[in-house]
Amino acid sequence: MVHPSRLDDSELVNDILAMIERKTPEIFAAQIVALLHRPDATAQLGEIDCPTLLLCGREDCWSPLARHEEMASLIPGSRLEVIEDAGHMSTMERPQAVTSAIRDWLEAQA
Repeated sequence: MVHPSRLDDSELVNDILAMIERKTPEIFAAQIVALLHRPDATAQLGEIDCPTLLLCGREDCWSPLARHEEMASLIPGSRLEVIEDAGHMSTMERPQAVTSAIRDWLEAQA
């Protein structure tokens, strides 16, 4: 879930574990079922008609950069921001970089 260099970051790992532990086993099970059974919406991406930012940690193994690049290529006028030195938990791993990317995108929309 995190960039390999952050695996020994006990504060980050403990924060992620605490977040997970705040949910019940039933909620976790429901999330897994939803992920396993969610429909493929790829065909609808070309229909998105609003400003769209896709954001991805470069080392995200759960939702890889290649998938984000594919989605960005299908969403007209979208923008893809890659957060360096981050995995799937980019908002927790690199909060300043994520905030900066979102701020820059929002300013470009004004």
